[in-house]
Amino acid sequence: MSAEPLLRGRGLHYRYLDRYVALDDVSFEVHPGEFLALLGANGSGKSTLLKMLDGLVFPTSGSLSAFGESITEQALSDPAANARFRSRVGLVFQNSEAQLFSATVREDLAFGCRQLGLDAVQTDQRIGQIAEMLQIEPLLDRAPVHLSGGQQRRVALGSVLVMSPQVLLFDEPTAGLDPRTSAWLLALMGDLHAAGRTMVVATHDLDLTMRLATRCIVLDERHRVAATGTPTEVLSDTELLAEANLIATL
Repeated sequence: MSAEPLLRGRGLHYRYLDRYVALDDVSFEVHPGEFLALLGANGSGKSTLLKMLDGLVFPTSGSLSAFGESITEQALSDPAANARFRSRVGLVFQNSEAQLFSATVREDLAFGCRQLGLDAVQTDQRIGQIAEMLQIEPLLDRAPVHLSGGQQRRVALGSVLVMSPQVLLFDEPTAGLDPRTSAWLLALMGDLHAAGRTMVVATHDLDLTMRLATRCIVLDERHRVAATGTPTEVLSDTELLAEANLIATL
């Protein structure tokens, strides 16, 4: 790919409590317009890598950059740099309830608008647009804690989309959703990608990967990159998938 990567990691290591390895010498690039699937079994380090890409945790060693700028705890401690980064990259958590903290859905969506410096009129317009897209208009004045899991997932996505980020990160987006909501979300993710968003999705859902991804990175149970390639290349390698604990073998 000729375009400069939006996100780049080199030799990333991460340990929890200075003891437990989550990432071991992980290197990767994310290019503009990609739909990148991070494939791996539970505990392989997918969620940790997404949090790192969102500036929520920082590597124990190695380097991470976004949009040509180094992403470190010190760099993001600068309010202007942090605001600029947050407007470009957004993460939708697997546990949607953990992402929602306001008394109403409307207030959760308005929080992101305030981060962008939108005025009241612009905020109302942005909330209306996102609520219509996500079919959550009837939920705007309800408390997120009283919503179903599928409704919370829509609102959590809305809290990210109001920022209009260039890069969208998803952690196991279909986990815990009923088939109808899963189908709706996958269609929306495809639409967002087609509209020009760069997508990075942590998943062990191989159907999602084949349907939507343009490239895959496989993390194995040693928390290392085991392979990269197109969905066809990666998903046809049953030995690789079995070793990464993504499929069962008899």
